Amino acid sequence: MSKEHKESDQSEKFKLTTEEAIELINELKKKVNETTLNFPQLGKRVEFNVYAQKDGTKFIINISRNTIDKEKCTYQGRTYINNIPLLRLDITNSTHMNSNGEKIKGNHLHIYNEETEMREAIPFNVEDADLYEYCLQFFKKFNIIKENWEIEYQTEL
Repeated sequence: MSKEHKESDQSEKFKLTTEEAIELINELKKKVNETTLNFPQLGKRVEFNVYAQKDGTKFIINISRNTIDKEKCTYQGRTYINNIPLLRLDITNSTHMNSNGEKIKGNHLHIYNEETEMREAIPFNVEDADLYEYCLQFFKKFNIIKENWEIEYQTEL
């Protein structure tokens, strides 16, 4: 087997089908470690695990804050095994360009699919939301149930 063929096999091994990704996103998940999530300050990031209620499959959640723009934030849910991003919410003032030329101004949601992985996005807005509310909406989209834990959120002055 050629080196080129081996590399191709390797990358294919770590892909999911769109159906598998949607199934993973839709599984009910819960946070079982600490009961408090300290929302990151500017320029910081927090990472924690959540687990599928059905079978204990582990997922990783990241929340990353921009260094300068206090309203910019990224929420991401990914698989623990193979580290595949499944869902990402970008809170931003910038524009995202999809491959078909569609421009999305502002907040947008990336949902994994086998053809484009995470390159495509759809608009995502919540009326009168702050970063805390967007966090809750992301948790809802990723099916994380809020059970006996709270988010410590402090806005910067």
